[in-house]
Amino acid sequence: METKFSLFNQINSLCYWLLISSDYRTSVKLDAENDTYSVCITHGGVELYANSIKGFSKRNATFLEHELDGMVAGLLHLKQNVEQKSA
Repeated sequence: METKFSLFNQINSLCYWLLISSDYRTSVKLDAENDTYSVCITHGGVELYANSIKGFSKRNATFLEHELDGMVAGLLHLKQNVEQKSA
């Protein structure tokens, strides 16, 4: 469980960094009614990254960890692109 909290923190931190350090717009949503967790990054009205986990609360813990890890990897890639453009 600790690993999943760490991944959630990384996702939130990366989205916040993109929001304040670039002109990217971020959305992170945990929807209890629809049992989904989603992340969306846009730039100039164009969706650059979107990922949604449906059936979030019912996911196998190991599988969920892999999905969250994939989200972190995608967001890190966007962060690296922003940093390269700024350099």
